[in-house]
Amino acid sequence: MITKTGTFGTDTQASNSLVTNLLKYPEISATLIEQYPRYALTYLLEKTGRHANVKIAGDKSFEWKVLGRQSQAVAISTGFTEAGNATAGNVATRTLPLTNNFLALHDVVVDAGGFVGQVIEVAGTVVANRPTSTTAVDGGTGYSYKFKFQDGCATQSAGSVLGKIGSAFGEGSLGSAVSEYTAYPDTHKNWLTINRSKLSITGSALTDVTWIENNGSKLWYFTAEKLFTDEFMYQLELQRWFGRASVTDATTADGFPGEAGTVAAGNLMGDGILAQIEDTVTSTYDPHGGLTEDNLARFIAELSRNAKSPEGNEWVVFTGTEGRYQFHKAMKDISVGAEAATGGTMQSMKTGSDVTLGVNFVSYYVLGNKMTVAYCPVFDDANVHGTAATEYDGTAQDAGATAGNMSGKMVFLDFSSVDGVPNIQLVAKGADGFNRNYIKKYIPGMVNPYDQKSMLAANGDDSFTCQIMSESAVIVRNPLSCGILEAVHV
Repeated sequence: MITKTGTFGTDTQASNSLVTNLLKYPEISATLIEQYPRYALTYLLEKTGRHANVKIAGDKSFEWKVLGRQSQAVAISTGFTEAGNATAGNVATRTLPLTNNFLALHDVVVDAGGFVGQVIEVAGTVVANRPTSTTAVDGGTGYSYKFKFQDGCATQSAGSVLGKIGSAFGEGSLGSAVSEYTAYPDTHKNWLTINRSKLSITGSALTDVTWIENNGSKLWYFTAEKLFTDEFMYQLELQRWFGRASVTDATTADGFPGEAGTVAAGNLMGDGILAQIEDTVTSTYDPHGGLTEDNLARFIAELSRNAKSPEGNEWVVFTGTEGRYQFHKAMKDISVGAEAATGGTMQSMKTGSDVTLGVNFVSYYVLGNKMTVAYCPVFDDANVHGTAATEYDGTAQDAGATAGNMSGKMVFLDFSSVDGVPNIQLVAKGADGFNRNYIKKYIPGMVNPYDQKSMLAANGDDSFTCQIMSESAVIVRNPLSCGILEAVHV
């Protein structure tokens, strides 16, 4: 794509203007956005055509399901004191209060010490061999289960986990003794956000235009409009990263009242990327000590537990300048160490020849997976994040600082697909080939961008208005396979 400046004249017709063609061919917006690669998230999603096909509800929300592990965690409830649960010989029979009723009669479990036991009795109200009511058990309250551990058992205390590993029945067992349990996926919900902006362009600004050339086609728009569009795209990128839902239920937009006369009671705002993944996998590294290859390997290992498979995955890591620098150092340490281990290398160079040194580290392969670093300029914006957007200077971000360094934040996004559906996609309101992901229109006043002799005007302003809007959101289908590696000096 080639962008160049020009002047308004005989070549700048309505037929080859950007806005006219956007109205006739909305798909041009995806090509237009390609000139904004510095807006990393929007650029990658548009470039790869990651547009989600989801049903938008009347409250401008959309839902999707995420199924984690089929087996659910079973833990001993808080307040348990273990009174009256002594071990007799190598056989331990214990009645324990559990936090949920996922286990049933005959289920087999393993405790934290690796000891195997079986559910031999359940108490309280029992339905389908499961307790459906909690009872008081030895100083604690929970779903009451009696276990028999054949080889003894580990110390059981509040919060101890019991893992179900199957069930055991005798020969000729009855069907009524078999219980059933289904693990249902979690429902995630997000809302579309309407971003709007406008610019009034006076007659004096009509002389300067910008041409966009792509695949032999040339379209023009006003230079003032280009600068305005640049800012709108940047704000859209910020919204998709840092937005946080203003909605607590299907009808309320808390703290964002809509203007009088509008359809909605409040101004809806959905979650951005960070809000969707902040409660999943998080860790830290010390930028003063330096990011290490081990930091990355451990973090990828943790993420791979929740990915579509343990290997063959690809994470795009969005980060600022500090994060790129830390990644470069970590990769350089690997390459220097490998070279030192093999005795190093030497190249003969001719006198007078140019010598090029250095290497750009982009991707890192580990545990059968791949991570690729993508620069995200919004993490470097001091106008948005203040001093947190700069690298550590030994004062404000010195030892003991609780705030992380935004420029060093590394956001791992799982860009893989499951059953042909990308994990991360853009969502926009629309149908039948038209969507509200990117809409731009002119409103002529006393200045008409196409026909200065026209007697018709929408208003009496000595200018015309360019307005842009986007009704969109980002969906992270499996937030469990994404994570954040924070830069915090400890």
